[in-house]
Amino acid sequence: MFDTLIGQKEVKSQLGFYAELFNAGFVVPPVMLNAAKGLGKTAFATAFHEETKQSSRKFIEINCGTIRNAETFFEQLFMPSIAGQERTVLFDECHALPKDLTNVFLTAFNTEGAKQKQVSIGEGYATFDFTKQIYLFATTELHKLFDPLKDRLTIIDFKQYDEKELGAIMKNKVDWVDYEDGVMNSIVSCVKGNARSAIKLSLKIQDWCNRHRISSMSHGEWAKMKAHFNILPFGLTNIEVQILRALQKRGSCSLQMLSAITGMSRQAIQLEAENNLLRKGFMDIDGKRKITNKGTNILKTITA
Repeated sequence: MFDTLIGQKEVKSQLGFYAELFNAGFVVPPVMLNAAKGLGKTAFATAFHEETKQSSRKFIEINCGTIRNAETFFEQLFMPSIAGQERTVLFDECHALPKDLTNVFLTAFNTEGAKQKQVSIGEGYATFDFTKQIYLFATTELHKLFDPLKDRLTIIDFKQYDEKELGAIMKNKVDWVDYEDGVMNSIVSCVKGNARSAIKLSLKIQDWCNRHRISSMSHGEWAKMKAHFNILPFGLTNIEVQILRALQKRGSCSLQMLSAITGMSRQAIQLEAENNLLRKGFMDIDGKRKITNKGTNILKTITA
């Protein structure tokens, strides 16, 4: 199972078990895929669906941020497209579920192994048929999910990919490009650490090779490509480098100061720019933002 997907051994093992369980005629509990951005939640959900696919079985992906309320969900999605039919339903970004739909789900998924569950909707009812339907949830922010609903879900946690797995993901995505010995190690060192960024870079390599009519990536070719696209170590962005240089120059900075220096909002810095720097150990936060020795060393490898 999941032959085309790289890594995530534990995820494959658990999803594989539930695929076999469903194919044997048993009910699968609602499953939560919990992972940081770009680790492949949707890809694994789709692959899981393929392992449980029957003749008329379809995969439905729903972005929970687009659901206004429970009434809209049941009128526009559930009754016409899910009820009574063979479906795998993925509720992506499920921490954004509206409160009234969350309350309905508390009843729907309090199944304790039941094959069906009816819930009251207005003057009628809706039936969740777990012999025909599998319900998957996915989020990057599990802490925002309502705890009673979280307790009803079987949580499967994803891990960060190591460099070997990232290289395999890239080679798998664009399999016709050959790499000179050691080049892939250099390339992977410029990936942020998730599957999505690895795939994006592999597609950029594909475009580069197509443009220059080559089918291999040498050290020299990679150096030219890095310079052309300003590809930085560890997937750093220009804004992240700007933050590190500001911290190196000033010693430490408040969030407000970094906002003034970069022109980014405080929220944008906290939610986007800082995450990679903190994860890689290039900066610390102790009241104020401070660059680490590791951050100082990485700046030495980046041309001003």
